[in-house]
Amino acid sequence: MSAVIFCGPTLQMEERAAYAAFEFRSPVRQGELYAAAREAPRVIGVIDGYFDGQPAVWHKEILWALANGVAVFGASSMGALRAAELHTFGMRGVGSIFEAYRDGRLTDDDEVALVHGPAETGYLRLSEPMVNIRATLERAVSEHVLDGVAAETILALAKAQFYQERSWASVLADAANGLPADSYERFSAWLKKGKVDRKRDDALLLLDAVQAFLAEGGKAESPTFSFEWTETWANAPWRNAPPEVGNAEDEEAILDELRLDGAYARARKEALSRLLASNEVAATGAVPDRREIAREMMAFRSPRGLVRQTDVLHWAAENDTSAEHFEQMMAGRANVEKLARLRDAELRPLILDQLREDDAYVALRERARRKARLHLEPANKIPSPLLVSWYFGKRLGVSTPDDLGNYAASIGLANLDRFYALLAVEYVFRSIRSKEILAGGD
Repeated sequence: MSAVIFCGPTLQMEERAAYAAFEFRSPVRQGELYAAAREAPRVIGVIDGYFDGQPAVWHKEILWALANGVAVFGASSMGALRAAELHTFGMRGVGSIFEAYRDGRLTDDDEVALVHGPAETGYLRLSEPMVNIRATLERAVSEHVLDGVAAETILALAKAQFYQERSWASVLADAANGLPADSYERFSAWLKKGKVDRKRDDALLLLDAVQAFLAEGGKAESPTFSFEWTETWANAPWRNAPPEVGNAEDEEAILDELRLDGAYARARKEALSRLLASNEVAATGAVPDRREIAREMMAFRSPRGLVRQTDVLHWAAENDTSAEHFEQMMAGRANVEKLARLRDAELRPLILDQLREDDAYVALRERARRKARLHLEPANKIPSPLLVSWYFGKRLGVSTPDDLGNYAASIGLANLDRFYALLAVEYVFRSIRSKEILAGGD
C-alpha cells in the first residue's frame, strides 16, 4: 500500500478516480489514522475528518505515524487544521487554507466545518464552509461584481450564522436586506457560476503533492522529535481493538474443526504470545519499525509465493480477510519477533523447559556433548559461502535467506561470525558422522 487518503465531502467520486493508486477512506475519526499507520503505507493524507459528535483525529496519532516513518500530508479541512498545528513536527501542509491557519489569518474551526450526508449519499454537502465563502467574495471583488464594502457586509452576515445552517441560500437571504438592490441582484446572478470551492482546490493540490512525493521515491524524513509514551496513549481503547474480519458463524465452525484435529491448544498458545507481545509493545513503546514489519512480511510471503500485491489480495480473499488485515497480521508477527530478540536472555531457561516438554532435550544434549568430546575445530578454512549453501540447501532443505545477519539475530546469535562458527563445527561433525556410518560405526 502506497497511500491512504481520508476524504469525504470535499471531493466527489469522479475527482478521486484520477488517483486510482490511492486508497480512499471515509473522513477520519479518532483512532483511524493510527490504524492506518500500523498498516505501514508510505503516505497518509488527511483531507476530511469528523469533529462534532465524534472524537476528532488525535494529534498523538499523527505524531506516532511520523515517528514510525509514515509521511503525513494535510489540507483543505481537518487536514489543514492538524497540519497547521503539527507542521513543526514534520506533518506536511498543502494549500492556502493550511497556510492561513499556519500564519494565524484563520483561527476558527468553523471556517472549514460543514454538514454532510452519509457515505451512501456521496457525503452530500448540506452547508457551505466559510473558507469557500471568503474565496468566492474575494473573486467577486477582483472581478468587480462587488465592492469591498459589500463583500465585507456579506462576509459578516455569513460568519454570524451557525456553521450547520450556513449556506449560500441563507447568506443571500440575509444579504437581501443588507445590500443595495443593484449589488444584490448582480452578485446573485454572478454567483450561479462564480462560486469558488477552495476546499476542493486544496484537496486536489494534496493529491498531486502525494503523487509527486511517491514518484520521487516517497521517503519520509527522520522525525525531529522523540515520541512520548503516556498512560493515556497506552490505554486508548482503539489501540488494541480487534479487527472486524471474517464471519462469526464460519469462525466458530473452523475452530471446532481445529479442536477435533487436536491442534487447538497449540494455536491458542501461539495466539497468546501475539496478544502478550501487543500488550508489551503498547506498554513499553517497543514498536517495530517499518523495516522490521517489512522483514516479517517477506518471511511470510516468500515461501508461499506471494510475490505480487495481487497474490496477497488473492490470499487475503481466500482466507476471508483483507489486505489491510494481512498487514496488521504482519505487524503482530513483528511484535513477537522484536520482543523475542529483546528478551532472548530471559527466554533461554523457558526455551529449555519447552524442549523438555517436547521430549527433545535429551537428544539435543547428547549431540552437543558428542561435539564437545570430539574437540572439533571451527573450520575457518571452509569458505563461508560454501557453509551457507550447504547448511540451508542440504541441512535444512530451504532457500538461503536474503539477509543472513537478520537470520542470525532471529536465532538468538549476536553476530554473523558466531553463526559461521556454528556452521563450520556442524559441517565437520556431519562429515565425521557420514564417514563413521560408511565404516559401519554406530
